[in-house]
Formats: sequence, structure tokens, C-alpha cells
Amino acid sequence: MNVTQTEPAIRIRGLDKTFVQGGFRSRREVKALNSVDLEVGRGEIVALVGESGSGKSTLARCIARLETPDDGVMEVLGEDVLRTQRRRASKAYRSDVQMVFQDPFGSLNPTQRVEHVLARSLHLHGKARKDLRAQLVELVESVGLPAEVLSSFPHEMSGGQRQRIAIARVLAVEPKVILADEPTSMLDVSVRIGVLNLLSKLRDERGIAILYVTHDLASARYLADRILVMHRGTLVEGGESLALLDSPQHPYTRMLVGAVPDPERTIPFDPEERRLFRTEIEAWADAPSARVLVDHESGHWVWKPKETTPHA
Repeated sequence: MNVTQTEPAIRIRGLDKTFVQGGFRSRREVKALNSVDLEVGRGEIVALVGESGSGKSTLARCIARLETPDDGVMEVLGEDVLRTQRRRASKAYRSDVQMVFQDPFGSLNPTQRVEHVLARSLHLHGKARKDLRAQLVELVESVGLPAEVLSSFPHEMSGGQRQRIAIARVLAVEPKVILADEPTSMLDVSVRIGVLNLLSKLRDERGIAILYVTHDLASARYLADRILVMHRGTLVEGGESLALLDSPQHPYTRMLVGAVPDPERTIPFDPEERRLFRTEIEAWADAPSARVLVDHESGHWVWKPKETTPHA
């Protein structure tokens, strides 16, 4: 699949996904994605933020073709993949779109050395060179690790090193899109910045588009060009990272920003304040809404109840 410099790496329109939970008598439907529209440009990092259960990981898994949406259009690298690859993703798609998972230990086979893990990916996707050993050394060095780790088992490395190996395995197949699902949440604070810097480097040097799924607004601000806020399967606000976080409009976004520790805040973010935010969020969710452009220059937009939308 090829994508031009001008078209988005990912373009999603009206994506829906509902899960059925429970048995015959207690069956209920959970709307994980509700008419989601999303674009990620080539060489762009977009952060998808929200609490657990908001639908972030479901969206990433749909793009990775690990889940099948119920409805909508999903164009990846210029191809309407839900139409052209209905049953399952092609090997070319698996190469172009790769996912970095949350658990760096669970995503690596504990019985296999790093050399085998990386070599297997290269062989499966037809990317192995004749000088395989030199290729493997290049891979681990590209993620900031020495060649010696190739002989290690996952349990012999730190969490940060394991996550770097997981990223090296992704890079082995030369992807154009990386879906990073909470890649630093299980790492020590001291090593998170290294993984974030690595993702930023990959974008800068290789032009890889990255969808960064996280609940951590600080890391989203640090890494992403744009931030999209998801609540109950719906994107409620989005825009350039600094503009959005400096002036959050939706009560859900304001609650998330207010929950970030801030030594300069004179009034603590207490349970009563959170309850008031939740009440406002419910009121906004229940009211007929419209998408409002807050700031044209930064592309900052928000879904607002129609009655609060200012007249042009």
C-alpha cells in the first residue's frame, strides 16, 4: 500500500463498535465506539486520551485489525481496508501497520532469546537480509540498546529494555503506522521519557505516523502534535496539544486536566469537585450537541450542547 505525502495515513469516518456482554438472561450491549471520526497525518503523532473504558484501546485494535468494527469507513494508507480486506488483514497490511502493546513482558515470548524474536519477525514478513546478524545488530542499536542484548531472554532485561525490544520488533517490518497502546504505563517513571523520546525519534527520522493511546496527559503533551479526548466511545474534543491543554473546553477534558498534579494549584482537586464535573459531563452528554471550532489556527474543536453554542 502506498500513501502520498498529502493524504492522511489514517482516515476514519463513522466507526462504530458494540460488544455484547453476559449470558442469555443477562445479555447487554456496550457501545465501545460511537461514530468516531479520526485522521492521523503521515509523520504525525496524535495522542488519544481518556480514562479506562473510554474506548481508546478498542479504536487502536480496530485499526490494527484485531477487532472488527460494526460500521464505518477506515482508510489506512489510502486503502478502504474494511471493504478491500473484509475477512482479515493482508500480510502487507500487517507490515505497514504495527502495534506496540502495554505490557513489554507479556508481548515477548519468555522462552526465546531476543535474537530469535527479532529474526522471526524478519523472516515472517520477508524482510531478512543475507547478513542477518548485522541486520539484528542494526535493529537493537536503532532503539538504543547494545548488540549484547541479542543473546538475552526477556526476563534478563528491565521493563524499559523489553519495551525497546518490542519496538525493535515493530521496526523490523518497516511500518508506516505505529499504534502505541499505553506503551509506558507499566514502566518506571525514570525510563518512560526514554521510550517517548524513541517514538519521537522514529517519527522524525522515518516519517512514521503514530497513534499514541494513553491516559497520561503529561506524556501526551510532551510527545504528541495533537490530542484527541475520548469519552464513552466518542471523541469530545481535539486540537494541537498545547492549545487544547491550556484551554480545555469540554467538562470531561477539564476534569482530566484538573486531576493532573499541579504544585501551583491553590485549591486541591477534591471528590466534590470531581462530582460536579461528572454532573456537568452527564448534562453535556444528554443534550443535543454540535461540533464547535474554538480556535481556527490550532484546529481546536469541542462538542458542545447546542444551546451553549455562541452565535456567529
